[in-house]
Amino acid sequence: MPPGPGFVASVAAATGIHHGEAGDLAQLLITHPGPRRTNETPETVEHGMRRLAAALRLGPGDKRPPVIGARIAIHRGRAALDYGHDQYVMTIPPPSRDWLVLLGAGAPCRVCPVVPPLPLGADQAGTDAHLRESLAAGLVAWRTTYARRRF
Repeated sequence: MPPGPGFVASVAAATGIHHGEAGDLAQLLITHPGPRRTNETPETVEHGMRRLAAALRLGPGDKRPPVIGARIAIHRGRAALDYGHDQYVMTIPPPSRDWLVLLGAGAPCRVCPVVPPLPLGADQAGTDAHLRESLAAGLVAWRTTYARRRF
């Protein structure tokens, strides 16, 4: 069962493009800044991130990511992720035009939620270290998705 919209509204998402030898790959990193609401604890945040990963049928971050079908909707420069809730989608903060064009052209996108909380003020080095530590601990999941043709 996916987490509710209240939890999903509290996550942070960042888009990017990986330029590799095999071509360009869109990326969507999903993190949580940690407990902020009165009913949140580190444990409930991690549980919510695990539920999000399970709802998306994500695989372990150290294995080849399977494909989950078209889960990203793009319309008029806005993007949203279908995370499995029957009434809600997760809006993605305004991505770059390059990211939107890449997905619009049919390129794959790696969705990557990180279970342990990442403080909002983390810089690039802190984010990279957090991601590497989480991956080494088996706390990163991922899958490949694509953009839908219609919102």
